[in-house]
Amino acid sequence: MNWMAGATGAIVGAALMAMPACIYGQRVERDIAAIETGKNALERIQKLERNNAEYENLSARDRCLVFMLDSGLPDSACD
Repeated sequence: MNWMAGATGAIVGAALMAMPACIYGQRVERDIAAIETGKNALERIQKLERNNAEYENLSARDRCLVFMLDSGLPDSACD
């Protein structure tokens, strides 16, 4: 019986330790995805600046809107 209680305790302990690690891993993956999305959007914006003279003439808000919409981010951050 003692080995059964020990095994049960070990299983419960392992499960309790694994849950925070999984949650942390998910958060890190979301952060990495957001960083990658931002990098990709920045590269697209830089390409716009090189290839499109009209982009340079846009106001700061309009440039922000282009960046946000191109990144799939909410445009409310530009207000």
